[in-house]
Amino acid sequence: MLKFDLYRKLPQDLIEPSKSGALISFTSLILMFILFITEFQEYLTQQVQTEMYIDQNKDDTLLVNMDISFPKMPCDFITIDQQDVIGTHQQNVQGELYKKRILNGKVIESYLSTNESLNLEKAQQAYEQKEGCDLSGYIIISRVPGNFHISAHPYGGQVNIVLPFVGLSTIDLSHSIRHLSFGNQNDIQKIREKFQQGLLNPLDGISRIKTQELQNVGVTHQYYISIVPTIYVDIDNKEYFVNQFTANTNEAQTTSMPAIYFRYDISPVTVQFTKYYETFNHFIVQLCAILGGVFTIAGIIDSIFYALQKTKVVLDQ
Repeated sequence: MLKFDLYRKLPQDLIEPSKSGALISFTSLILMFILFITEFQEYLTQQVQTEMYIDQNKDDTLLVNMDISFPKMPCDFITIDQQDVIGTHQQNVQGELYKKRILNGKVIESYLSTNESLNLEKAQQAYEQKEGCDLSGYIIISRVPGNFHISAHPYGGQVNIVLPFVGLSTIDLSHSIRHLSFGNQNDIQKIREKFQQGLLNPLDGISRIKTQELQNVGVTHQYYISIVPTIYVDIDNKEYFVNQFTANTNEAQTTSMPAIYFRYDISPVTVQFTKYYETFNHFIVQLCAILGGVFTIAGIIDSIFYALQKTKVVLDQ
């Protein structure tokens, strides 16, 4: 039975301590302690696992949350339409949008945007007073590639009514995007609170101002958006379904009605972020690997130093 002992003991009179061995041992103990603390902190820290798989979402609609300011365009002229690749063209898309009339930087009226008809006299007065408009809320669009666009015409597409006192070249769709996101707003807020990496909303804070050189021409702004369906799974396995996106933008002169186009496509791949803690078994395995590795390497280094010292003693003799 004794021959199976892997941890055989040497008599004390056969053990020879050395200064190099003491230094290596002391350094190894400090290093093992630091690595133990690091690994223990890692064990107590929430981890995030990233996975990708084919999108299986069967919803046929998508929520778009927005908060956009138009400093030089009255609310009466602002509408949102949608077009998609299957040929659907919807004017004044469904949703819940609030318009705030802005005059000299102050809100003078706030109302829910519905299928309102144009009051020509009121619209002309708002235009002459240089009113602006804040547009906020959400719209519902088809979950297929396409675009939704904000243009300067009243409900029903009555462009010919607007143009007599608002020329194409004088339509100024300068704007600031305070917020633009896709998905349930409550889920988006929860993710911002619970996940450090948050959400990717690259258009938040973007402003586009019509420059002096373009004052006498119509300008159309275009945003090219690639939407990535995203699932966040909290530590308690609760799932939040949202959408991240990337965006590029440009602007160009136009001889037709100026507009702001948000052209989007939807990725066929879903990204999932899952929070989790390391298991205790994994922690023990990692700890044994780290401490055992340091102990082994220290033993090898000590053996090398000991061999060099012995060689030096032999050469000196």
